[in-house]
Amino acid sequence: MAREVDPQAFAWQLQQATPRTWVTPAIIAVNVLVWLANLATGMSPLTPRAQELLVWGANFLPLTIQQPWRLLAATVLHGGVVHLGFNMWALWNTGRVAERFYGNLQLLLIYLVSGVCGSVASLFFAARAGVSVGASGAIFGVVGCLLAALFTKAHQLPTALVAAMRPSMVMFVGYSLVMGFAAGFIDNAAHVGGLAAGFLMGTVMAEKFDADEFRRQALVRAALATAGAAAALLAAWKLLPSAAA
Repeated sequence: MAREVDPQAFAWQLQQATPRTWVTPAIIAVNVLVWLANLATGMSPLTPRAQELLVWGANFLPLTIQQPWRLLAATVLHGGVVHLGFNMWALWNTGRVAERFYGNLQLLLIYLVSGVCGSVASLFFAARAGVSVGASGAIFGVVGCLLAALFTKAHQLPTALVAAMRPSMVMFVGYSLVMGFAAGFIDNAAHVGGLAAGFLMGTVMAEKFDADEFRRQALVRAALATAGAAAALLAAWKLLPSAAA
């Protein structure tokens, strides 16, 4: 029978392992600053035009094939203040927990890779014929890495924490995806791509639940996760539909 993990000791251990969760607020600050810069150029705070977003780096197959930097640039652009606000609220609530679980730099890596994976997935669907922007693919990657910890490393977590987080995270994903399929303007491909990337990276990477294991394996496992993601992205890139199709 597995030994029960003490919640207070677990929380103290994570606090010691990652004293400051600075990555999550830094990402939020970047997204807000980009939005403010958009407004400074005259972009509407509520309903920016697609052409304006394209100038800033929105994801759109005919342009992204020639300018791959758009895969990342699109993740810091948003279709108005409501879109931005919802995404940053979701990131604030999930990012700080994931940052405790995986550490600052690993969380940043998961976020960036998931964002790019979400953008590539979008090129097969929403961004194939339209403009796609938003941090939601990257945020779903953060949710994915949390799900990886909750489902694959539950024995290393306090039972009460798993019981509280697992259903709420699954419900959040399920509700978001159902709403995405029901509403034609939501880029569900980016959500699924980011979620899958985050889950797989979170499964491979070392968490901060065991300090000795993290010290021994974190670098190698992060490298393996990144290499696997890079290989998957390269394969997907080669399978992209023609911009003229």
